[in-house]
Amino acid sequence: MLLSYSAHAQLSTGENYIQSKSYLDYNGTTPSKTSETVQYFDGLGRPKQVVNVKASPQGKDVVTHIEYDSFGRQVKDYLPVPQSGTLNGALVPNPLGNVANTPYGSEKIYSEKILENSPLDRIQQQIQVGNDWSTKPVKFGYETNVLNEVYQHITTTTWENGATKSSVALSPAVLYAPGTLYKNTVTDEDGNPTLEFKNRKGQTLLVRRFVGTSMQADTYYVYNEYDQLAFVIPPTAVQQPITDVLLDDLCYQ
Repeated sequence: MLLSYSAHAQLSTGENYIQSKSYLDYNGTTPSKTSETVQYFDGLGRPKQVVNVKASPQGKDVVTHIEYDSFGRQVKDYLPVPQSGTLNGALVPNPLGNVANTPYGSEKIYSEKILENSPLDRIQQQIQVGNDWSTKPVKFGYETNVLNEVYQHITTTTWENGATKSSVALSPAVLYAPGTLYKNTVTDEDGNPTLEFKNRKGQTLLVRRFVGTSMQADTYYVYNEYDQLAFVIPPTAVQQPITDVLLDDLCYQ
């Protein structure tokens, strides 16, 4: 049960907040165990601090700090920080001041997103929590396909035995023309890229993963005339002629 309750709290006056208390156990009709959270908001209605009242094993507050950049974007996600005491739900003036006295020590306690300088706010890099990950970001790239990069498949759908049946083949063009597909790249912390190609309908046509430095594993997704996913062609079937035996043995349909 979740109720608003303020009998013993010392909330900050002049602040916007939502207070919630969950009653976890009772001694007869008297609550013996509760969980209390106070979420504070800034003047624009954005969350700025979450106080978990006396949530640590020592009965001290655990506070999550929330901040925004100059464009109003939340690019850092902080871990909850145990405090040196409790303010009984009041806004903590310096929620990050006790970090050095916690198990975090000198570790970086927030993940970070680096966004492009455009109204799209697309992520360029994402850096995880911890000092060891500071120099190993996940990188994101946004491009279009180039020449001779993606095979183009077509399907033919017929009605057979009371159900639709699709067949697949390479289109007469064989390959998609340059600049006709969205190409998104995600490069993980170890430098391994994964490419995803989508058409203008937002359908994923190809996922390309790299094995080592020279080999690539392509998985194609083929849609029928009704925009339904009809075939999934795994890497082992990509470089082979499309036959019924191949589709039955290696492909999902």
